[in-house]
Amino acid sequence: MRTIRVLACMTFILGIAIGGYAQNVGGKLPRYSYTMVRLDSSWDAKTDAKLARYVARQKAKLDKQMGVVIGQCQTTLNSAPPQSPLSNFLTDLLLEKGPEYVQSEDFPRCDIAMLNFGGIRSQLSAGDIHIGDIYALSPFDNYLVFIELRGPELRKALERFKPLTQNAPFAGAQMTFQGDKPVRILIGGEPLRDDRIYRLVTLNFISEGGDNILRGVEYERVLYTPVVFRNFLIREIKKMSKPVTAIEDDRVILK
Repeated sequence: MRTIRVLACMTFILGIAIGGYAQNVGGKLPRYSYTMVRLDSSWDAKTDAKLARYVARQKAKLDKQMGVVIGQCQTTLNSAPPQSPLSNFLTDLLLEKGPEYVQSEDFPRCDIAMLNFGGIRSQLSAGDIHIGDIYALSPFDNYLVFIELRGPELRKALERFKPLTQNAPFAGAQMTFQGDKPVRILIGGEPLRDDRIYRLVTLNFISEGGDNILRGVEYERVLYTPVVFRNFLIREIKKMSKPVTAIEDDRVILK
């Protein structure tokens, strides 16, 4: 079993004013004096034995928790725009299983799922998947949000997408780009319609304007859940009877 180590190394530079300043008398500029104190291991080289034992115990507990195997990954999955095996796996899983986590009969299914590439912070390596791997992949406490929005509002968001410079991973849709411009948008295999209301599952970071993905988009209704995306992934991967696998497909077409 791999040991997951979290290393935190922080160095602080503290400037301490020790001389104060002279009052501005007769038009003279105030005078300052200071010394620099580096707050690192050189500040206090002596380790507190009691604190060291406490840290060691907590680290052992954390390593044990993070080292629990929850599934397997068939091949190493990476994430990059405009689409990638890992981002496709995450959005596909969210689209399929996300509605099970909302307490509303109005969301038996969703039309589209959307994440952000910036929130996918690591790859999934081939072999065992540990809880710590999911924490590394999704370190933020973003939770699932379900949104109803009209066709023109969804179009407003998707038509801002550019394949490499402004994009977001999604499932349930297909976008064809001519250069940097989307020229065809399908939702569930059908052209995006302005007279329809679509259901989107995403994260609160995105619903609140993060990465400008839904900036200026008006919602018909928003349902928030307490389900953290990272916990959602852990639960769903645990349920899988087969190793995680994913590929790139035709959800993004570049001409």
